[in-house]
Amino acid sequence: MSVVVSCEHAGNFVAPEFFDRFSENSVDYGSCSEILCSHRGWDPGAIDLARPLAPALDAPLIVTVVSRLVVEVNRSLGHPRLFSEFMQGLSDAERELALSRYYYPHRGAVEAAVRDALTKNPRRDVLHLSVHTFTPVLDGELRTADIGLLYDPARQRERAFCERWQTEIKSLAPDLRVRRNYPYLGTSDGLVTDLRHTLTTERYIGVELEVNQKHYWDGTIEGLQSESWERMSGVVKESLKRAIGL
Repeated sequence: MSVVVSCEHAGNFVAPEFFDRFSENSVDYGSCSEILCSHRGWDPGAIDLARPLAPALDAPLIVTVVSRLVVEVNRSLGHPRLFSEFMQGLSDAERELALSRYYYPHRGAVEAAVRDALTKNPRRDVLHLSVHTFTPVLDGELRTADIGLLYDPARQRERAFCERWQTEIKSLAPDLRVRRNYPYLGTSDGLVTDLRHTLTTERYIGVELEVNQKHYWDGTIEGLQSESWERMSGVVKESLKRAIGL
């Protein structure tokens, strides 16, 4: 099995030409710097999780660090949340600037890497692992999982792989709660979902990894949970290698 790793929400970068949209006290959110640093601006810990996976799996790593509040590269072009409320009222030129600078390059690079792997190894499946983290509480609701594995249940290879991966995680860390298609559905709008339609091959195994941010930080600048995150990163990497057969 060949592997491609991507990270759609690795950072919270905002280009200078969009700074004014994230100034203090806009859109009734108080300090926008706080919003950018929160889970709304990026996926805290995701790039730290993805970065060691790529060499361990001999996989390319495709990353974007632009904040999803500028443009959401994990949404399709027609999605209503492609641009956040901070980016409303964009001119056609500004919209195209954001898309051409961040959206198209990232999605194009991921698709190219997957197609390259499919071509180079015509008899092997290609796992595209899209790495994310999720906030422990959303809209007052406590998320009841440590790790989520998102996939399309109708795709036999994806289902079988995630079942195998879940088993390997539990064998290494029985205390971790692993749920499939949680806290989101694997068929929801996103890059992986789009690629399933674009590539039209069962050899493409698109899986989104979601890890609870409580293992990474407590929401404050000083609150990094380094020991917990180091363990989580090790469990994810070793279980994934076992599930792939490395």
